Amino acid sequence: MADLTYELLEHCQEKRERMAVKLNLTVAEFKLLRMFHDEKPVLIADLAGRVDLSNSRLTRILDGLERKKFIRRAIGPKDRRTMEVTLTADGKKTLKQLETTYLQTHEEIVKLLPDDTADTVLKAMEKLRDAMKLWVGKD
Repeated sequence: MADLTYELLEHCQEKRERMAVKLNLTVAEFKLLRMFHDEKPVLIADLAGRVDLSNSRLTRILDGLERKKFIRRAIGPKDRRTMEVTLTADGKKTLKQLETTYLQTHEEIVKLLPDDTADTVLKAMEKLRDAMKLWVGKD
């Protein structure tokens, strides 16, 4: 199972790289944009906690997204000590493209499974995900 998990992780990383390239994003930008799935403003401190990156690395990624005009940073409206990140119109458009690409890619992968096995595979993946959550203590 360890080898299978490692191989799946490698393929998932390759998949993420291909999707990022399609959208003219770095992998880090791709991962960060996915965190805006509801398009609401996010505090930089919250982003930092979710992505497990140093502040300087997160700042560089945000700088790249800002240069591409996908995000806007502003002082938090409720607390001037905080910084808030908001998607721009271009950022929302790219996020929609990202989500569409993400769904299409996974649909293509599922279609490659042998007939009548997709449900079984997906249920097994859900069970594995749940076990992993328990193991890492995130349940």
